[in-house]
Amino acid sequence: MKRLLKIVGLVALAVLVACLGLLGTMRAGLWNPSYEEVRGVQATATSTFEKIGTATLHMRDEGPRDGPVVIMLHSSMANLREWDGWADALKDRYRVIRFDWPPYGLSTDSAPSTGMPGVVALLEKVVAAKGLARFALVGTSSGATISTLYAARHPDQVTALALSALPLEAPPPTDFSRLMWAMIWTHETLVPNYYPRAYYRQSLSELYGRSERLTDETVDWYYQTNTIAGGFARVREYYEANKKAVWAKGAGGDAAKVIAPILLQWGDRDPVLPKYLATKAVSQFSSAKVDVIHYPDLGHYPMLELPQDTGRDLRAWLDRTVK
Repeated sequence: MKRLLKIVGLVALAVLVACLGLLGTMRAGLWNPSYEEVRGVQATATSTFEKIGTATLHMRDEGPRDGPVVIMLHSSMANLREWDGWADALKDRYRVIRFDWPPYGLSTDSAPSTGMPGVVALLEKVVAAKGLARFALVGTSSGATISTLYAARHPDQVTALALSALPLEAPPPTDFSRLMWAMIWTHETLVPNYYPRAYYRQSLSELYGRSERLTDETVDWYYQTNTIAGGFARVREYYEANKKAVWAKGAGGDAAKVIAPILLQWGDRDPVLPKYLATKAVSQFSSAKVDVIHYPDLGHYPMLELPQDTGRDLRAWLDRTVK
C-alpha cells in the first residue's frame, strides 16, 4: 500500500510540474504566434496595408469603384474576416470597404488607445483618405456602437445604418456556462497573455445560437489574430479607455441624433445582448426610421452563423434604401 501511495504521489507531482510548466510557458508568451506568421496566413491577395495617421490598417476595398459605398466595422475581438459572407453578398454592386480597427486583427497603431472615440476619429481619416462623400455604415456589436457614434457626428455623410448586436450602454452580465467562466478566470488570473484554441471554440460556440454552425476556419482565424504576441496588452488598454470614454454614460444620446434609416438585425439567442435591447434601441433612435429583423435561433454573430440568409436580408434592405 505504501508503495502504491508513493507511486500515486509521484504521478501527481509530475502532473503538477507539467501543468505549472505549461502555464509558465504560456505566461512567457512562448505559445503566441508572431505578427509576421499571422499576417502570412490572414492577409490575402485582396488585402492592403495603408498608413492612416498613426495607424497602419489592414484593409480590403472591393467591388465597383463607382458603386454605392458600404463601410463595415467589425466587433471586438474580431477583424475584417467577420464580414467575409456579407461582403460576398454585396460586392457585385456595392464598393465594400472593411478594415481591422486597432487593437484588433492585423492593424497597428503607435498611439495609445482612446477607446471608441479614437476609432471614430480613425474612420474620419479613412473617409478623407479615400475621398468618400456619402456611404452606408454596417456595424456589429462594438462596431455597431462606433457606427452609431459616427452617424450622429456626420449626418451629412451616412446614407444608411445597418447594425446587429448593438450595445448602446454597457452590456449586462453574459450568461456563459461554468466551463466558460472557468476558462476566463484561468486566462485573467494565471495566463493573461494567451488563450488556447479551445477557448475560442468554446466561447464562439456559446455565442452562437446553434453551436453546430461554428466552422473550424472561424475558430482558426479568431485564435490566430487574437493571440499575436503583445495583443492582449493592447486590448486591455482599449477596454480601459473605453470604459471612461463611452460606457460611463452610454451612447443613447448619440443614437437620438441619428437621422439616417436604420436596419437592426438581431439574434434573439444572443447571450451578450438579449433581444429586449433591440426594442430599447428602437426607442433610442428617436429621430430615425428603424426596421428590425429578428432571427429566433441566431446568437451574437448573424453574419458568421448564417451568412447567406442574413447577408441576403441586408442586401435587400440596402437595395431599397441606398439610391
